[in-house]
Amino acid sequence: MGKQINMGQQQQQQQMAIKPEDLTDVVCTECGHQVFTPVFLFKKISAILSPNGQESMIPLPTYKCDGCGHINKVFLPNEPSDG
Repeated sequence: MGKQINMGQQQQQQQMAIKPEDLTDVVCTECGHQVFTPVFLFKKISAILSPNGQESMIPLPTYKCDGCGHINKVFLPNEPSDG
């Protein structure tokens, strides 16, 4: 019975049409530009924490402003999502 409720909720979500004019634009907090380019941040992991016992680097995908190169805080890991 619980599965029927979940399936009904999924069908209802699929039927909802999202209009572009209902969405909020994400802009660069520095220059106001609206286009972003995918880039990577790299974090080091110590040998103690690494699953293979060796120090290594881990790529974290994020986005930079295509206009000025700024990375909004919302795109950074472990940052509050206030812009």
